[in-house]
Amino acid sequence: MGTIKAYKFTDGFDFDLIRKEVLGTFRAKLLKDVLIIEKDNDLCFLFNYGVIIFWDFDDEEYFLKTISSSIGAIKILEDYQYHISPIQPVKIELDTIYIDSDDELKKLSISYAIEQSIMLGNFEDSIKKALELTEHIPLELAENGRVNMSRREIAKERGRLFITKSNIYLHFEFLDTPEFFWEYPELDIYYQSMRKYLELQPRIEILNRKLNVMQEVLAILADEQNHKHSSILEWIIIILIAFEILLFILNDFT
Repeated sequence: MGTIKAYKFTDGFDFDLIRKEVLGTFRAKLLKDVLIIEKDNDLCFLFNYGVIIFWDFDDEEYFLKTISSSIGAIKILEDYQYHISPIQPVKIELDTIYIDSDDELKKLSISYAIEQSIMLGNFEDSIKKALELTEHIPLELAENGRVNMSRREIAKERGRLFITKSNIYLHFEFLDTPEFFWEYPELDIYYQSMRKYLELQPRIEILNRKLNVMQEVLAILADEQNHKHSSILEWIIIILIAFEILLFILNDFT
């Protein structure tokens, strides 16, 4: 039995810098968008946006210490068990992965799905927090017919929601099937099995629905901001008309 550990760091990785830092202690090679680190048949995979996945890596702590200047703080840690079992290509149950060989590329194929699950978890957390902070908006609108926020507060809220939404959309492509499997289609079964176990597709669909809700909240805020701006203009016009009437009355008296 072996152990798989997956870490998500706050920052992405500079692969060139990491390769220099581990030179002489670990072997490193770049395959597509993944940096593969190997020592004595122990493997770990570094993905562009801050995910490291160790497969039974005895020097895990030493490796992390070696590259500590190149990584941010740890945000997420996931772990699994794995067995080499030649009965079938791949089977996953109860966070245990049964794989038919110790092949590096088969492990990488499974790691792609784990990395995507971690990235998706990041998106899920950020949109959950954003929607929790704005859940009062539709409630206020339903109860009072307006949102009890100033124009400045509405503008800040729109900006915060837009940043959250943009960050997700900018990285959404990383939830698609990696280009790696265009060249190695025979390995897709390992990736798809792990992807199915981690329920990536249903989670992506739920995330899309939440993004739609966020878009509706943004539309509500935009309408409220426009309404408040129109109301201010209306009051300015009313005040100017009243001032003109007052001047007209004063002129009549003089």
